Amino acid sequence: MFNYDCHGNAYQSWRQHNSQQQRNTEFSTLALLRDAYPNHHVTETDPEKCDLIGYASAGHATLVRQDSPFDHFIRSYDAPENRLEPDRGAVTDQIRFGCSRYHWRGTDFLVYEGQYTAKWGTKKLLYVLHHADNPKMRTNDAVDALLRECGKWSRNLHDEIYVFDNTQWTKSKELWKSVEGSSWDDVILETGMKDRLIRDVEHFFDTRELYRRSNVPWKRGVILHGVPGNGKTVSIRALINSLAGREEPIPALYVKSLDSCAGHKWSIQQIFGKARSMAPCLLVFEDLDSIVGPKTRSYFLNEVDGLSSNEGILMIGSTNYLERLDKAITKRPSRFDRTYHFKLPDENARLAYALYWRGKFDTDEEVVDFPEGVCSIVAKITEGFSFAYLKELFIASLLALAARGDDEDPVADFVEEISVGKSSVTPSEVGSEPVVVGKGEDVGETAETAAAKKKKKKQQRTISWEEIHVPEDLKGNALLHVIIAQANLLLREMDSSDGGAESDLKSSCEEASDPMEPFMNSVRMVSAQFSPL
Repeated sequence: MFNYDCHGNAYQSWRQHNSQQQRNTEFSTLALLRDAYPNHHVTETDPEKCDLIGYASAGHATLVRQDSPFDHFIRSYDAPENRLEPDRGAVTDQIRFGCSRYHWRGTDFLVYEGQYTAKWGTKKLLYVLHHADNPKMRTNDAVDALLRECGKWSRNLHDEIYVFDNTQWTKSKELWKSVEGSSWDDVILETGMKDRLIRDVEHFFDTRELYRRSNVPWKRGVILHGVPGNGKTVSIRALINSLAGREEPIPALYVKSLDSCAGHKWSIQQIFGKARSMAPCLLVFEDLDSIVGPKTRSYFLNEVDGLSSNEGILMIGSTNYLERLDKAITKRPSRFDRTYHFKLPDENARLAYALYWRGKFDTDEEVVDFPEGVCSIVAKITEGFSFAYLKELFIASLLALAARGDDEDPVADFVEEISVGKSSVTPSEVGSEPVVVGKGEDVGETAETAAAKKKKKKQQRTISWEEIHVPEDLKGNALLHVIIAQANLLLREMDSSDGGAESDLKSSCEEASDPMEPFMNSVRMVSAQFSPL
């Protein structure tokens, strides 16, 4: 089926076209392929909507690139995603003009790939050739069957998340990797709120018939709000992963920004147009207040509850500053129907989070001596800590343990460090009343009002052994000594940052993947050296 002479003629025409004053490349390429293959039907298709190369890579077809002197490609080194990857990258080809044999369900095709520089960037071309008795027919049944099945596959996500950024939707495997493995078990919230949130967002996709019988549009919107570092992002991750694992997976669409040379109105139209085509789906607006502002509000509201149908779309918006959003968004059901307030964790929530971290070591008791009693002490001494700060407390403590040498006495060192660090410190938010992780219906205090209360209720304190009444059997526990020292350091940081550290820790802690694995062996080695006082 593949013929070097035909391919050579096509290549010569391609080279001639790109060596002279430019004409319409798509039209010229279609014409030159028809001239080079007079006995084949030639179909031009959109590689974005019909990814024939990816379809074959997934095992649904067989693609064999032809070794020909007439191909035009750029061969270069493709480095791994980051230096932590075990492989060393690979040498790959960027096809500028090339032909491949393509076999699908007993039928042979030729697939031509082309690429050229257009006004707005690089343009990719894809052509499917099939031997035909009447190649001048407008369509070809065999090609149409291939495009239909490949198009269905290309439309769906395959360990990917749709991301809108720089004026277009793209599939991101990298973002999926950050979500994969997330679970509602990783979300520590007040039990009632967590149950309501899961029921609200996950069960929505099981209630289409109920909405139909009630004669109301099958759509819903939820806002997650509260001070940074208290579980909004991890809840969204758990939701995305949970929906992707359903028998009929629910795709996730993530809006990163509206920036576009065509304007915000165009971007919002593209966002909701894609969501409608992918419904039922999850549409995520993280940092909603930075996306929907005075210049974009009317466009956004028009797409949310205008004439166009949003059937099957669940919108999730998160924000640290609910008060910055227009009341037309936050106070109007059928746009965003429910708000969930993520407050600073109370003692019960802090205890649950400490037990969650202790559970990470259940499979190997030699890693670190982490008695259950330590969790209760941590919960008592960390009033005013967000989940992000609690996570940093455990990470910093484990790293500090791992950094201690075999010939050092870590317990004595940290006792001295605590005594040196007894200067007055202030937690990020300390109040006389216990803090309860929010309820779904409660809009509650905002980040800015919390900051105002913080200034009003400042209390000077540091953490000491006398304050926490450590039981005798825990006084020699190395991890507890390290945690208390690190908690004092974090309290001083929270005081000096005046709340700014919350934002920094959200990116460094909440966004990070599980950090324990790289230093697990080091912790095991040094923890064996610890002995009671």
